[in-house]
Formats: sequence, structure tokens, C-alpha cells
Amino acid sequence: MKWKEVSVLTEGACAEAVASIFHRLGSGGVVIEDPQAARQYVKKELFDASTLSPDFLGHSFVVIKAYFHEDRQVLEELNKSIEKVNQCFNTKCRVYIDEVRDEDWEESWKKYYHTFKVGERLVIKPSWEDYQAGADEVIIEIDPGMAFGTGIHASTRFCLQFIEAYLKGGEILFDAGCGSGILSIAAAKLGAQKILAVEIDEVAVRVARENIALNQLAHIIEVQTGDAVEILADHEADIILANITADVVNLLIPSAAQALTKGGWLFASGIVDSRFPSVQKQLQDCGFIIDKILTDVDWVGVAAYKA
Repeated sequence: MKWKEVSVLTEGACAEAVASIFHRLGSGGVVIEDPQAARQYVKKELFDASTLSPDFLGHSFVVIKAYFHEDRQVLEELNKSIEKVNQCFNTKCRVYIDEVRDEDWEESWKKYYHTFKVGERLVIKPSWEDYQAGADEVIIEIDPGMAFGTGIHASTRFCLQFIEAYLKGGEILFDAGCGSGILSIAAAKLGAQKILAVEIDEVAVRVARENIALNQLAHIIEVQTGDAVEILADHEADIILANITADVVNLLIPSAAQALTKGGWLFASGIVDSRFPSVQKQLQDCGFIIDKILTDVDWVGVAAYKA
């Protein structure tokens, strides 16, 4: 199968706006390549510098990539939306199109994606690597395919840390924009009773289901295709996961306030720091109490509960 790889080169300030455009166009496989963040991760020894291109580490621009089936016609709407971003942020985004085959994507992941630990207990492991679990470690097997959510990016790590810190066991969860399914899998392995994972992108839905089957959790996690904000309106949950963008988080918060049980938690991530004030205000306006904020370079994650 062939895919269009659409890359947008830009400054970091509008990265989330571009990612939001890709999500709106129906791509669950959005990747943000941020050399500034990578340099910080290398410095903190979270990444092995030898696995990263020296050219990439030296770049000042950010690349946002999304993947669409070759039959999808998205360029006209994309270019119109990018022009609005250029005007709003006083910048100049450059758009590039390439072709990717399934096998090329898979081999790329196998070259650069390796086992690593998040928090105190969670170990993220691709299926093609062997790993001997230590005492109390929880193994999450992930083959990301063309879906966002490997655990490497700060936004995913924030939600994984929140799940590990706050989940007590027996909760009902709603995963808004589940991507590869990594957050749902982590929550299930840490004791969640039932999880509904929602994703608008059909490719991501397929990948999530494959990963859930790989971890033998289909009896706990259900994956549904659709708009998470709309679907949430008909459900109740103890915890809502939202590793998406600030725009979508802001749309989700009012529905989350209705769907959550009293004292229930919203873990939100994928938020660029410049957009966090709007998320913070929306949380407060909808009756949430912010308990914890995590930051890493330009990214913010927040854990808030329904008062």
C-alpha cells in the first residue's frame, strides 16, 4: 500500500496548529520532529545521540509529518489552512510531499525505535526486541505502524506518567484520540476495568486493535472509529485521556465535565506551552481543579479532576 507523506517545515510556535490541521483532515499518524526537544532528551540521556542524525540535531526548524492514503485528496484544503497559519503566526511554512510504502515505514521504525522505560514501572517495548522484565515492571508491546503514540514524545510520556501515578484499579476510562493505543494498553495493564478508545483515523484504529491484541487486552479495551468529542457525550468515565492538541482538548473539556464521575480525572497532553493558558482557563471555567502540570521543552501535560 502506498501513502502520501506530507511534511511541513516551520518554526516551533505553530507546530501544534499544523498538527491540528492534519488531525482535522483525518490523519491519526501525525509525527512532530523537534530538534530542540531532541537535544534536550539527549542531554538528559533519554535518547541515544548515535541513533539520531547529526544534521537533524543541528536544525532549528520543526517538521510536522502526516500520512494519507494515496487516494486521499487533501492538498487543496491543506494549503488553504497553512496559509491561515502563516498569517496568524507571521511565519512561512513549507510543504513537501513524498511517497511511502508500508514496508518502508515499518523498517524505519525498526531501525530507530527501541525498548525504553517511562516513569517507575512502565517499559515500552517493540515486538521485535527481547526484554527481561524486572521486579514490578509492566511491559507494553507497541508496533506503532502509521499511528501516533510510541511513548517517546513528551506528550505521550506525560499521560503515561499520569496513568501510573493516579490509576488505582477498577476504573472506567475513555481514551480520546487513542493513536497506537499505547495509553489504553498502559491503563489496562495497571488495572483499569474497562476502556473505550476512540480514534478518527481508520489506519490508527487498525494499528490500535493490533497492539491491543498483541498485549492480549481485547476483553478490556474496545476501539471505536469516530469523533471523540461527539462520542464522549454518550458515555460516563472515571478517567479521560486526551493526548491530542490544545484546540481539541478545549473542545473536549465541557463534554469531559459532563461525562466524568465526581472526582474523576482528565489527563490532557499534546499542548504547546503558548496554548496552555487557554486550556487552563477552560478547565477552570468547567469546574476542574488542576492537580499537576508537567512540562518538557515547549510541551505541557495537565492532570485535573472534576470538583
